[in-house]
Amino acid sequence: MSEKGLIPILDKFLQKNYLFALEFREGFVFGRVVRRRVCQYKPYKLVDANAAAVTISAASAQAELRFRDPRNSQNDLLYLKATTNSGYPWLMYGAFGIKPQYIRAYPRFPEGKDLSGKLPDADPTRPSSGDDTGYINELNSPYDEPTDWLEIVIPPGQHLGCEYYNKDTARSYQPVLNLQFCVYWFQALTKPMYAALIRSIALRQVPAAFLTVGFGDVPLDIGSSLTRDWEVQPMSLEEAIGGA
Repeated sequence: MSEKGLIPILDKFLQKNYLFALEFREGFVFGRVVRRRVCQYKPYKLVDANAAAVTISAASAQAELRFRDPRNSQNDLLYLKATTNSGYPWLMYGAFGIKPQYIRAYPRFPEGKDLSGKLPDADPTRPSSGDDTGYINELNSPYDEPTDWLEIVIPPGQHLGCEYYNKDTARSYQPVLNLQFCVYWFQALTKPMYAALIRSIALRQVPAAFLTVGFGDVPLDIGSSLTRDWEVQPMSLEEAIGGA
C-alpha cells in the first residue's frame, strides 16, 4: 500500500475459487471465480474512432472517446460481448494508469453517463474546463503501477468512455495509458442451492471481495438481458442473510 492509501490494482485481482459480491442498483450478485485471464495493454497511446493519434493542445480538452484498438478501431478493448465459449458468464475488472502528469482523464461509465470522484454536493464536473474533481492523473494512478483510485467493473454489453484535459499551458501531449484488467469467468451462486454460502458472504464470515458496478451515486442497473444470460436475480444484503 502506498503512503496515499492506494493499492496497486494487480494486488487486488482475484484468484481462482475466490468469492465475490457484485453490487448492481437492484442488489447483489454472488459468485465464485472459475478461471481468469490478466490482460494488459502498455503502452496504449490514445486514438480516435479512425485510429488516428490524439494529441491534446495546451490548456485544451478532448471529447469522450472509447478505448479503441489502434490496429482495428472498430474494436473496443474494454468491451465484453454477452456470450462466451466457456459455458460460464464473465466480467472485467481493473484500472488504468496514465502519463504525462499534466493529462487529466475523466472516465464515464457507462459511456456518456456518470463521472467518478465528485464530492456529493459539488456542481457537476466539467471535463471540458479541466475541473479539479472527478479525474485520474499520474499522481493518483501512476502509469507504471495503476492503482485502485478508481476500480472499474465492466459487465457484458457496456462501454467505458473517457474525456481528457491537458493542464500544461505551453505544450501538447498524446495521452499514454497502461490498461491493467482481469477477465473473470465465474460460477453464479443462487438460492436455494448456495443459500448458506451466500449468507456467509453477506455476513463477512468468509473472505470475499465486494465490488460495485459503476461509480456514480447509484450502481448500474443489471438489466433483463444480463439477469437472463447470467441466470441470476440480484438480492439485497438482508435477503442474502435471510437464508433460502
